[in-house]
Amino acid sequence: MKNFLLCLTLGLSITGCATTKISTEERNKLNQTQALLKTNPVAVISDGCLIRSELGTSLIEGEQSRLTAQKFAELLSSQLNEQGVKVGHKIMPFVCGFMPEEQVKKYDYRLDNEAKRAEIKNYPLVSLENKTLSEQQQQALLNLTQSFNKQAVLALKNAKEKKPVSNLLELSDQDITALKNLTQSDYVFIASVTGTDASFGKKFAAGALSVGVSLATVGAGSGFVTAYIPQEGQQYVVHIVDLNSKTIMWTKGGMLMGKPYSRKNHSIEAKAILNPLFEVASK
Repeated sequence: MKNFLLCLTLGLSITGCATTKISTEERNKLNQTQALLKTNPVAVISDGCLIRSELGTSLIEGEQSRLTAQKFAELLSSQLNEQGVKVGHKIMPFVCGFMPEEQVKKYDYRLDNEAKRAEIKNYPLVSLENKTLSEQQQQALLNLTQSFNKQAVLALKNAKEKKPVSNLLELSDQDITALKNLTQSDYVFIASVTGTDASFGKKFAAGALSVGVSLATVGAGSGFVTAYIPQEGQQYVVHIVDLNSKTIMWTKGGMLMGKPYSRKNHSIEAKAILNPLFEVASK
């Protein structure tokens, strides 16, 4: 059921779901996208959002979220390099950056493994690696991550009404200028890695998770979904954005493996992230 929902909503744009058949026409488009990505270095923006669902107020784990974002950026960059795509800047600006403010503030936050949990009063949750960004750059990045929820909700509405689905993101020219200056690229890979881990005594976690264009549009129009996800359930969504046209070029969603919640043995694994954009055989 989870895979069905994932592919259902990701199907609103060019996707990489394993159940999606690629036509000759679509394959040609993907090949053209490959060529564009190889012309100049691309940038990677990665966001982690790992929630520990508890009987009381659930908790966003800051350290595990940041580590997951960092390692996923490295993993994605490595797989891009294998396909001849050069990666320039890698940026991990926020924790739970795809989640709207009103949703984030329903959780507690633990900055790192040594800190006590605390009520969330400030938004967004700025990653420790984000200290060198200007206020304008930070706002442009936040507008970028939030634009996916707006696009997804509108895309689902149009699909239900059998209207054309647009991949256009709601970004200002000022946002684009700031993003291009920051990333030094026209093409940006944007990754959202999310998960829920049930606390002791709670086998399944019922929680609202922002996962970009994938599960985010299944729900009551808010851009979020309340779903029962197994204890070790983690997902990733990767988008390619053309900053010149402000559009989503390609989207891929899948399951994240490994131990992202572990304090001592943190690890992540995701094979063939770029398939079928690049025809990669899973190792």
